[in-house]
Amino acid sequence: MSDGGALHYDLLVIGGGPGGMSCARFARGRNSELSVGMIRKQERSLVPCSQPYAIDQTICVEDFLKSDQAMLTDASIDLHIGEATAIDTGARRVSIEGTGEIGYNDLVVAPGADPVVPPVEGADLPGTFVVKDAPDIRAIMEATAKANTAVVVGGGYIGLEMAVVLRNAGLEVHVVEMLPMCLGTVCSEPIARRAAEELRAHNVHVHAGEAAEAVVGAERVEGVQVAGRTIEAEMLIWAVGVRANTQLLEDAGATVGTMGVIVDDRMRTDLPHVYAVGDCIQHRNFITGAPDRGPLATNAVIQGKCAAINITGGFRTFPGFINPSLTRLWRNSYGATGLNVERAEDMGIRTIMGEAEAHTREKVFPGAGPIGLVEVFDARTHRLIGAECYGHEGVAERIDMLTLAIQHGLTMEDLATMHFSGHPPQTDVPSRMITVNAAQQAMKKAGVL
Repeated sequence: MSDGGALHYDLLVIGGGPGGMSCARFARGRNSELSVGMIRKQERSLVPCSQPYAIDQTICVEDFLKSDQAMLTDASIDLHIGEATAIDTGARRVSIEGTGEIGYNDLVVAPGADPVVPPVEGADLPGTFVVKDAPDIRAIMEATAKANTAVVVGGGYIGLEMAVVLRNAGLEVHVVEMLPMCLGTVCSEPIARRAAEELRAHNVHVHAGEAAEAVVGAERVEGVQVAGRTIEAEMLIWAVGVRANTQLLEDAGATVGTMGVIVDDRMRTDLPHVYAVGDCIQHRNFITGAPDRGPLATNAVIQGKCAAINITGGFRTFPGFINPSLTRLWRNSYGATGLNVERAEDMGIRTIMGEAEAHTREKVFPGAGPIGLVEVFDARTHRLIGAECYGHEGVAERIDMLTLAIQHGLTMEDLATMHFSGHPPQTDVPSRMITVNAAQQAMKKAGVL
């Protein structure tokens, strides 16, 4: 692993998040002789989606900070703490701030993404926060303990999760969302409406179809101006999305699109022996083929494994973004995959939508609760192109199964005649199997049943 006195690895990974970690470990699993090094800024990695739940003490901060040194050591992955500042693709070396250079045969770059802060007056006043790393969560926790009112700007998954934990912590909470409904970027109206009802039931004030115009305050946040009026607030959280962290690769000469660093199906950039995975990349939508992005940890894990297979002599392609995702408010989970009706039709796809509702288990059994499903099909091919689900249990499993159905091109006829299990304490009666019934309703609309 030495190169004229300098460290040199067969595989060097920049970034220790889900994409970087999965790539490094998967590559070592495929080739035990491979020398693997990793550069990241933090001593410990974190579980990003767990972070908000430290605010209302559902978990403690230490629960989402993973001490993964033993895992790295067991996999014979060398960890280097520091910030990668430059890539020399000719010499195949990476510069690390203050510590020198490390050489590589193949390089995987996974720097993630940074939260977006809108360019409005007062956006960076004390009392405004973003959600990214452990220091952000600790600062939000400190502010929450002193505040009575909060505004969350952004009604996507992170925004609503922050609203839930702030409300649980006893604050009066307002959510400001530019779209007509919260979760509007992932869910169609029937599911988004359910989420809105749950927010109202827990006294979260939702300002949909409105934008934060300015942050009001002299020395710190005192309120947020929305549609010409001011919502009083002692703290504000920006949750309006993320921007791909592309600077390191861009400086090295990689091609960058409007959404991130452009990679091919094997996760290769257009720089020799340089791959990129995770939130920093631009690829394509699985269904439409249009340029797309998918800043989800689950996508990063898949891409990391794909890159590892290709680096270690195999052949694996990433098929494009389907973007299965889910969140939970209080009682109910909300999940989506593929395209919702609005996005599909905006892209020129004529759709047929099937809906079904049932109970999570036969209703006479303890714990039974409502569950609903929306399936979106291409009207021309009858192929499944999207799905959404809500319920207090069983949502993740259905979203995962329907993502696989999208990936393998299943149709409404396939789902209407699918094989399935049933057991009254775990499922509703067979005649109320929602995956089947939603597909049957779509078949009726299509005139084939």
